[in-house]
Parts: sequence; C-alpha cells; structure tokens
Amino acid sequence: MFILDIEASGLVDESYPIEIAWVSLDGSETFSTLINPESAGGWDHWDNYAETEIHGISRQHCCERGKDVVVVAQRVEKLLLGHPVFSDAPYQDQRWLSRLFESVGRSCPAVLMPIDQLVIRSRRGELNRRLSQINRPHRAVHDCMLLADVVRQVREGCI
Repeated sequence: MFILDIEASGLVDESYPIEIAWVSLDGSETFSTLINPESAGGWDHWDNYAETEIHGISRQHCCERGKDVVVVAQRVEKLLLGHPVFSDAPYQDQRWLSRLFESVGRSCPAVLMPIDQLVIRSRRGELNRRLSQINRPHRAVHDCMLLADVVRQVREGCI
C-alpha cells in the first residue's frame, strides 16, 4: 500500500502536476520527482502565489531538474497497476494524474483511494482530526512521509 501526493503549478483548471511522490505505508519505499512542464507541451500556466506561498518550487527548477512526462507516467503506471494507492486529497491528486496521463495520450490506469480507508471505520474520525492538525511543508515526499506516519500511529492506537 502506498500514499501518493502531488504538487501542482496552481489550483485552477489550467494547472498541472510539477512534483509527484509516494511512500509505502511501512516507510520502506519512497519515490519523488519533479516533472518538467516543457516536456508536456501546452503546460504554460504558472501561479506565482503557489510558488512563493505554498510549495516553493519554481518553474525554472522544474524545467531544469524535472523528468520528462513520459518517464514519469511510466513510473506512475507501474505503481498504480501493482499496488493500492491512497491520497489525502484523492479528487485533486486524481485530477493531476489525469493531466499527466493526458499529456502522454493515455488515460489514468487507476483511481486513487481516500486515505481514511487505511484505518478501520471506528478510527477514521481520529485520523481526520490528526491530519487536519499537521503542518505540511507542501513538498510531495515530505507530505507523504507525514501522512504515512499519522496513518501508522492511528492504526496502532497511538494518540
């Protein structure tokens, strides 16, 4: 089981994914990469507020250090087809995954599941309460690690 997180160029319809990461629930596997928006074609929108106030990632940094959308889509597809994948914001992250796969002429091969499904029903309120209290750095891999840690604590009954 994996927890996935995506950072985007902004929050409007023209936005697109710029960073993706996932962490196995037990913490043994992690993956993180920036995505080069120039490799997608047509990914031009950039929200300066998102850059300066949310994730702190510049478009130039993504272009210089990011991987090609084809490479990222292939890696994500292997994850999605081989494992259950969860997100604390499945609607938003699914939207960014769809944009990623559309950029390579494909449809997203799987649907993300809500993170609260990782704990028994009677503990979901506690999970949601704890998730609402954590301070996230809005960098994909760090957010994934924080989310996995909270899920593990709630599953183990640690409060």
